[in-house]
Amino acid sequence: KVHVIYEGIDESFKPAPQSEQHRVHMQYSPDAPYLLMVGTLEPRKNHAAAFRALAALRQAGYPHRLLIAGGDGWLFSPVRQLPATLGLDNQVSFLGYVSHADLLALYSAADCFLEPSLYEGFGFPVLEAMACGAPVVCSDASSLPEIAGDAALIVSPHDDAGLVNAIRLIIDQPQFAARLRELGQARAATFRWDHCAAETVDVYRHVAELRGR
Repeated sequence: KVHVIYEGIDESFKPAPQSEQHRVHMQYSPDAPYLLMVGTLEPRKNHAAAFRALAALRQAGYPHRLLIAGGDGWLFSPVRQLPATLGLDNQVSFLGYVSHADLLALYSAADCFLEPSLYEGFGFPVLEAMACGAPVVCSDASSLPEIAGDAALIVSPHDDAGLVNAIRLIIDQPQFAARLRELGQARAATFRWDHCAAETVDVYRHVAELRGR
């Protein structure tokens, strides 16, 4: 009685040209490589874990910054204060809303995309990042493992050390990161709206056939 039909992502999500990647890099993080998070700013997104991971990376000598694109959601005000308490005043940037063109380029130029969420309804940013060629680290909560498959590194949202180790693996091993980029693009390509529509039509046809018996 249950039919699972995956949603899709827009075909515009694909690796941005190098010129666009360079442009957004110079605009948003001209002095350092960056990690990226995208989505409404809410506690369930677990930005706090990403801040702690960034602090650990910086302490270990990594120069990375964390860019966060998305508008404020509910109960996020206290979370905005965390970077300062962790000594990350100048290493975390809240970008707010960014244009679609900038979003594509931000995904494409990121050293790593993070989605350490406590729960997710579907996980569009994971697929968008993959489609744009970003290596992804996401949590094992709710829908994310099913969406990411074997094309991302998956950790518990409560495992700070695991998150740090996953990010370091991607940064330290370019060949591994390149492989994740390839796997991610192939994975994201299977989530298409035309597939979603066709499978939905098939369900209606099947139900109609059952009712006609």
